[in-house]
Amino acid sequence: MLGDTSPFRIAGNLYFVGTRAKSCHVLSTSRGLIMIDSGGIDTVDAILGSLDTLGFSPKDVKIILLSHGHPDHAGGAKRLREVTGAEVYLAEEDLKYVSESQLGFRFVPDHFLFDGDEISLGDTTVTCLFTPGHTEGTFSFFFDLVENGMTYRAGMFGGSGVNQLKKSYLNRPDRRVSYLMRGAFFKTLDRLEEEHVDIMIGNHTWQNNQDEKYKKMFSSPENPFIDPTEWMKYLTRAREALWKIIREEAKTEFVNYAHRGASDLRPENTMMAFYAGIALGANGLETDVQTTRDGIPVLFHDETLLRVTGEAGAVRDYPLAELKKFTVKKDGVVDRIPTLEEFLAVFAWRDLTFAIELKTDGAEEIVADLIYRYGVDCKCVVTSFALDRLRRIRAIAPELRTGWLKKDVSDEDLDAMEAAGVDEICVRAENVTPERVEEWHARGFNVRPWAVTDDDLMRRVVDAGADGMTINFPDRLAAYLKNR
Repeated sequence: MLGDTSPFRIAGNLYFVGTRAKSCHVLSTSRGLIMIDSGGIDTVDAILGSLDTLGFSPKDVKIILLSHGHPDHAGGAKRLREVTGAEVYLAEEDLKYVSESQLGFRFVPDHFLFDGDEISLGDTTVTCLFTPGHTEGTFSFFFDLVENGMTYRAGMFGGSGVNQLKKSYLNRPDRRVSYLMRGAFFKTLDRLEEEHVDIMIGNHTWQNNQDEKYKKMFSSPENPFIDPTEWMKYLTRAREALWKIIREEAKTEFVNYAHRGASDLRPENTMMAFYAGIALGANGLETDVQTTRDGIPVLFHDETLLRVTGEAGAVRDYPLAELKKFTVKKDGVVDRIPTLEEFLAVFAWRDLTFAIELKTDGAEEIVADLIYRYGVDCKCVVTSFALDRLRRIRAIAPELRTGWLKKDVSDEDLDAMEAAGVDEICVRAENVTPERVEEWHARGFNVRPWAVTDDDLMRRVVDAGADGMTINFPDRLAAYLKNR
């Protein structure tokens, strides 16, 4: 048996039957058992052994409620269903976590959970609240327990861990999750703070100090699990832990995007400018994409050629072969117009973050294809001033991060961004303040200002807690970040 803690009654008709690392609880009702979480596939035998120790039969389990789809909480559900015959409930949003690619076998729950569901068995009812953040489909569970003639409200936060909200986790290729999950987590905390809980249970034993309480049960006349203050304290710690991650990442993972390359020093959007940007300390490259008459994405900012090439006409008027004859000029230095593919072929392998702005309609599909083909989908944000372009690229490639370029954003803009699944706010730097960055972070958005015109504004953006900035002089930003 793999269990590393003894099964026991917590209070009323609630029992612990899991292991120290992977909690599992059962509610004994007049018509059988409701199980909350299934542990991992490696803890099924421990759970079955704990049921036997407590005098329960596997066939007593009628319902299995899964708080979320991570393997350590849902991985054992398939085998437990086979052994017990129970019906399994999980949020539809978390199906991707119980897929064959994640678990090594295919599992489909019997029922999907919906916000506010009341799952009843015999004399016990469990209220299920949709509380996303830890995963897209996390649910928390609440029910009443009667202990020594008193009724207490018990609650389990279905997914309170915040490490899964670090960018390193959110950007994982196998589990890409929107930055907006951070905002969802904060909203979940707001909602759960409205719930009164007398007995907090955890889906890991350390969340509610279970080991310590278990020991006290044998020496204290009072049930140590009854603590009406614990729930709010725990939610406060979870909120503080996520803010710590966000603020630390703004310092340690700040992205210094060379705007069109080092465009103060070299012809903009040329290979020469991008090489210079890297040499000057940039850890990100920002560029613009338009399409030629023959549909090839090229790196060029203006609709027309005149400002930087001296040529007449628009980019879309020329096939690629003709555009390649022109040169981009700055202070007597010249270079050619590169294609997006040429750019990615040279820089994709480097430890860089990419910001690719769509300047025209119709390039979404080929740009997404190149991003995936060159493997930069986990370190790239696609931006545009046109929200419809971002909607289209998300329809083509839902996993890609997107950013809306605006001079400033209103509350209505923020709502529209959330609805469109946009990850990043890109506003003019002059409109950035510490208070607004905190507000935007609280909603889950990454913050990357642009139009940084001088060193003072540059410093203000960094000190406001932004996640990055687009800048023409990456060397000065790199120096400030280093000294700071």
